[in-house]
Amino acid sequence: MRPRTVSWVVVSAVILLLLVSCNSGDLPGKKKSESEQVQASPVAPLASSAVVEEPSEIALPSLTVEQRLEDFDYMWKIIEENYPFLEVNKRLNGEDWLAKKEEYRNKIAAVKSDDEFLKRMRFVLSRLNNGHTNFISKEEYPWYLHTYAQLGFGFEPWVNVFQQPNVLARYNQKPLAEQQSSNDINNDMHNGGDGVGDVTKKTSGNVKKVIIEPDRIAYLGMQSFDGSLMEMDSSEIHDFLIEVKDYKTLILDIRGNGGGNSNYWRIHLVPMLINKPIEYNTYLLYTRGKYAETFMQARQITKGQQPIAGIKDEQLPKLPTEALKMFKTYRKTNDVVTPNKSVGFKGKIYLLVDSSVYSSSEGLAAFAKGTGFATVVGGRTGGDGLGIDPLVVALPNSGYLFRFSFEMGLNSDGSCNEEVKTVPDVEVDPDKSKPLLDQPAIKKVLELARSDTSA
Repeated sequence: MRPRTVSWVVVSAVILLLLVSCNSGDLPGKKKSESEQVQASPVAPLASSAVVEEPSEIALPSLTVEQRLEDFDYMWKIIEENYPFLEVNKRLNGEDWLAKKEEYRNKIAAVKSDDEFLKRMRFVLSRLNNGHTNFISKEEYPWYLHTYAQLGFGFEPWVNVFQQPNVLARYNQKPLAEQQSSNDINNDMHNGGDGVGDVTKKTSGNVKKVIIEPDRIAYLGMQSFDGSLMEMDSSEIHDFLIEVKDYKTLILDIRGNGGGNSNYWRIHLVPMLINKPIEYNTYLLYTRGKYAETFMQARQITKGQQPIAGIKDEQLPKLPTEALKMFKTYRKTNDVVTPNKSVGFKGKIYLLVDSSVYSSSEGLAAFAKGTGFATVVGGRTGGDGLGIDPLVVALPNSGYLFRFSFEMGLNSDGSCNEEVKTVPDVEVDPDKSKPLLDQPAIKKVLELARSDTSA
């Protein structure tokens, strides 16, 4: 979260909201920070070059009842001290999570195997009802690790958690250093071929472009903000926007987009469509639990935080009632998105959203609604789109990994983004199962566009 203009410096410092699909997280996407999230989605994609071959499966000794309970207590304490949405969960879902500690603990004590233990722990964490808060599977491990490792500076604490000896044993993985030579070989295999004469322009299949009415109305849909697609999609998007730059109406469709990397829209979409800088304020609240400190220092977000009492002077009419009780500090971010490769578009922009819009795609919805960049149309979004990547935790005995949101992001009016989400300017059925022109949201936008033209 950088209170500065979006630049390539920021890009390198930010990127990973990793929800591995909303669990919502990022396969589709999950929380990306204002400009700092990676992939948000509850099912992360596996990088083909992450691991060349699976190590031989090693049978681990079964955990004792005492070890399982220690792991449960460890997880509980971290959530209790660092998690920001306990009161939100009560209001939205009627779930008083902390009140059920003994009930959950007794069920953990009764499990008979490590697999059953993990299933029960997954259930306990799922009752927080947050797409960025979940256990990481063996299948997801390689993708997460290599994503964090590639991001480099600022993500050392995330990598270190994934490389703890008990985690490597539980996930049947080699240390990162030992994987490097195998990855180099694997990359050579994937990048092989002479490439001579291959001038075909490749596309990811992530972007859908439609001319609805020649010279008047164009449609651009993006299924995901997956960071690995940014560069390829950027060229395709730019070429299309050049083609339609003089149109009166542009429909941007992110329905079903669970997120990925916020820089997808902050660097590769919005800057192409604006003709002057757009400024946007958001607020982030912190409990300042001990576990989060190392991660916050690595991402350099301990600086600029102010005592929570000061938020009373920020004129935020919809501030959650627990803000002054649960949190110790807050940070105000003054984001400025600046034009870059702008096509000079001067028409009206509509942004289509639904409940699957989460994490980094939620960030775009909140930005559009808060700044007027686009008229938001469809259904209420999924939320949790402000802040940096979820933190990761390794349970001390079992080595199982989980992640969780640790910042409460507030919209410009002070409302909690995870709780209120983004309410469209124009609410209409966001269903997209029918052919494009038969969808209610598209019909509504066409109606609005034509009325704007006739006015």
